[in-house]
Amino acid sequence: MRKILSILLLLLVLMGCDDGDVIVTSFDFDDASLQNCGGPGSYVFFKINSESNESISLKLSTQDSIFNVGDTLNFQLNGSENALNYRTFDVAPTAAYFCNSIPPTSPTVLQDFIGDDGTATLFVVALRDDGDGIDEDTESQLDTDLDGLLDFFDFDDDGDNVPTAFEIGDDPENPMDSDGDMIPDYLDPDDDNDGVLTREEDTNMDLDPRNDITDENVGADYLNPDVSVQTVIETYIEHSYSTSSDIDLFVNNVVLTNGEEQITQESIPFGSIGAIFSGTVTITPEF
Repeated sequence: MRKILSILLLLLVLMGCDDGDVIVTSFDFDDASLQNCGGPGSYVFFKINSESNESISLKLSTQDSIFNVGDTLNFQLNGSENALNYRTFDVAPTAAYFCNSIPPTSPTVLQDFIGDDGTATLFVVALRDDGDGIDEDTESQLDTDLDGLLDFFDFDDDGDNVPTAFEIGDDPENPMDSDGDMIPDYLDPDDDNDGVLTREEDTNMDLDPRNDITDENVGADYLNPDVSVQTVIETYIEHSYSTSSDIDLFVNNVVLTNGEEQITQESIPFGSIGAIFSGTVTITPEF
């Protein structure tokens, strides 16, 4: 009798199970590195767990260059332009699976959960350096010449068309002050205090006051208080600075669906990528 009852109970359990409702996943990406590819138009971020043959990927569609400026960017997931995918495979995929414009036919996708609701937040920390040798506060909002470039990455802090690195001199701790007015040359728009802006002591109008010399014994006119010939110059020189960006990526309040199946994640810390962008930015500020 007990054997018959046990068999009946087992049959009831088996009949009550619906394979379509069983989600067999590990959803474990803690040890997986965040990778990325793409660029303006379509950015892709992904993590691969090779042990369990699963991946999680995020596509963000924007025409902006999102890595070269420090910012906090939010993207609303919609399942198409901005979409999160959790997939399981027959074998582990490689980066090529996500970085090709047309995904390869192998490996085979066993499950594909799509996140069409939630928010992706990208924190971008951009480090910029004008290479002038001055130890400056990168949190400062100081823009001495009001050219739109903050002093800590401004190639020419005072906007006089003489590079800051040149005006500092040999000792950044004791920068040059040619006219003795207690304002260092790199922050002084009139270096010789003759009443004519350094930028406008440029008689040949080549945007370089250093090569305009009336008296060879004294040097450049912008450092000669006895020469005060004004040439109106309303153009800044070309500026350049180096930049390097790090990112942190999070996805919050996401619902992943695959047919009738759902996976809900309140927060997914995608991870970080250091030096995701580095290079030199060249710009001519508007006057």
